[in-house]
Amino acid sequence: MPKVTIAVYDGARLSSFSNLLDTLDIANMQWQKQYEAREALFEWQLASPGGRAVTSATRMPVVPDCSLADAGRSDIVIVAAGKYSNKYHYPQFLDQQRRLISWLRQQGEAGSDIVASCTATFLLAETGLLDGLRATTTWWLANLFRERYPRIELDVNKLLVNSENYIIGGAGNTDSLVAMQLIERYMGPQIAALTSKLMLVDANHVEQTPYMTLQQQLQHNDSLVAEAQSWLQVNMREPGALDKLADHLNVSSRTLIRRFKQAMDITPNRYLQNLRIDTAKRLLETSGSTIEAIMLQVGYNDLSSFSRLFQRKTDLTPRAYRSRFAYVDGGQDESMAG
Repeated sequence: MPKVTIAVYDGARLSSFSNLLDTLDIANMQWQKQYEAREALFEWQLASPGGRAVTSATRMPVVPDCSLADAGRSDIVIVAAGKYSNKYHYPQFLDQQRRLISWLRQQGEAGSDIVASCTATFLLAETGLLDGLRATTTWWLANLFRERYPRIELDVNKLLVNSENYIIGGAGNTDSLVAMQLIERYMGPQIAALTSKLMLVDANHVEQTPYMTLQQQLQHNDSLVAEAQSWLQVNMREPGALDKLADHLNVSSRTLIRRFKQAMDITPNRYLQNLRIDTAKRLLETSGSTIEAIMLQVGYNDLSSFSRLFQRKTDLTPRAYRSRFAYVDGGQDESMAG
């Protein structure tokens, strides 16, 4: 019978563990029904660093069953994600969680399966257990994660990564996918499939690429790059936009490339590509324009090339992206979709 411990602390997000536990509870019922078992397979406890009640990010009290020190060795450890203010305050938050981080390291070294998603990936990364392994994190914290943990192979495109005995999730609400991983690992694919159908969990949705935007690239202090970004926003459809941009800024192409690389670790050409695709995503979500019209609006002239680039960036064709994320019934001409 797998023993599950959920590590909670002041500021923890309720949804980062409550939804997961609901899914495990449904799986337990399927397990008992399928095998006529009297007892559930998964059992769990909540533990806080000092064993005291904690206050969640939404100011709801959470009463743990025990302290981390009294939790004992667990088969599965689930680390609650916490609220995030900004990257300047985050190191202070991590320093405040040293007792939790030390306990996680002990659990990992003892062979426990450890689950961490969204901001909780930083708590797991702080242990050093992920050094040399592949991981993911929430896409909008990818740059901060890379800076702080250069020894971890970050694959931010993935919504879920399995590395040894660690299950690492990306942006929030990956809890159901994480639960399905645990259910399949401990109960088998049949119970996992039944639970997935009952909970309407798309177990094949393993990419967070479609949700990524350029917002993560806007935080820097280079005024020239900021001006370049503003100009490209207006003139992205212009032929030879990057040459015109260098002329507009009165700098050489070499200087422009160097400043972009320093500010955002990306070339101007790649930034322009990302900007065009990001704008196309927003238009596919909110407008009724045809895919060909959107292609022209963001600066591309060949539909097949645009569709290939769009799919490379998002793992979805433009038509599939619109079908999944559109806010309106665009009435688009699907024959034009890539």
